[in-house]
Amino acid sequence: MKKNKLIIIFGILTLIVLSVSILLLIKNNNIRNRIKIIDASYMCPQVIEKIYEDDKYTYSFSCAKSGSVFVVLPDGRKMLVVKALEEELVTIDELINAGLRVIKTEK
Repeated sequence: MKKNKLIIIFGILTLIVLSVSILLLIKNNNIRNRIKIIDASYMCPQVIEKIYEDDKYTYSFSCAKSGSVFVVLPDGRKMLVVKALEEELVTIDELINAGLRVIKTEK
C-alpha cells in the first residue's frame, strides 16, 4: 500500500517538474523570437565599452561597438541596444537571451 502511494507521489512530482521545465523553455523561446539582435560591427577598437550596469553587475562589449549593435523590437522598430536599454524597452537579460554577447563582471 505504501509502495503505491510513493509511486503516485513520485509520478505527480515528475509531472510537476516536467511542466515547469516546459514552461521555462517556452518562455525562453518566446524571448528569443520576440526580439532580434543585429551586430553591424565589422571592425572595432579593442576597448572594453560599458553599456549597462545594475546593482550587482556591469555589462560591457569587448570592443567599442555600441553605435553598431541594434535590437529589433517586437513591433518592428530597430534601435541601438544602448538606447533600448536606456528607454527600458528591453532588459539586459532579454538581450542576452536573444543572443547579445557581453562581458558580465561583478561589481
